[in-house]
Parts: sequence; structure tokens; C-alpha cells
Amino acid sequence: MLATRENITDFIPQRKPIVMIDDLLEASDLHSVTSLQIRRDNFFVEGEKLAEPGLVENIAQTAAAQVGYQCSIKKIPVPLGYIAAVKNLTISKLPVVDSRITTSIRIVNQVMDVTLAEGIVVDEQGRECCRCEMRIFVKA
Repeated sequence: MLATRENITDFIPQRKPIVMIDDLLEASDLHSVTSLQIRRDNFFVEGEKLAEPGLVENIAQTAAAQVGYQCSIKKIPVPLGYIAAVKNLTISKLPVVDSRITTSIRIVNQVMDVTLAEGIVVDEQGRECCRCEMRIFVKA
């Protein structure tokens, strides 16, 4: 494990109550994997489930953690990134409170200040909850 809930904000710009990842499990130049325990007090929980915007934000923060971790290794400042577009969003199921999700992103392409990433969220049984392509604008 590369980061935990106690230090994940060293690698992402988000702060409570919008932190949507607990653990950074893997990170390389082209991918990252995170996990999140869905807690009742999560900003994006509606009723007993994590709402759709929470899944999208979870994918975005997984991408941010990948960049943040790589920058920390290289000892360079972490740039800010902004979601420029979400494409081919598919939400198969909403995870429930007290469950854990695992999110993977893969960098597909980088052109100038725009990164194209594919993200997938799965539940504890490995069932897909959400997938999308995300264009992220990186402010240098």
C-alpha cells in the first residue's frame, strides 16, 4: 500500500468532506488503483448508496492520486487537474454503505495539457459499478 486514509491528501488536492479515496494501492506512470470504504457520512451518500457523482469523483481522485504519487517520487510540484469531459459513462450499480469499492484508472493518451484516462469502479465481489473515459486538463 502506497498511501492510506491518514496520508492520502499528500497526493490529492481535495480535502474533507470531498476526499473520495482511502488507500492508494498501486501507482505507475500509466495507471493507479485505489480503494474506498463507503461510510454513511460520505458527502455523496444518498440514503444507503453512493450516488453517481461520487463514483465519477472517485475516478477523478484516483487519477489525481496517480499524478500526485508520481510527482512525489520525482520531487516535483503536483499540478492541479480539472475534469474537462466525461465520456461513455456507464453506471451499472450503486455501492451501498459499509461496502468497499476498488477503482482503477489507466492513462490512454496525453496530449499537451490534456490526459485521457479510462476508469473502472468495482465492488467487493469484483462486479463493475461504473466505468468512463475522462479527459483531465492539467494546469501547469
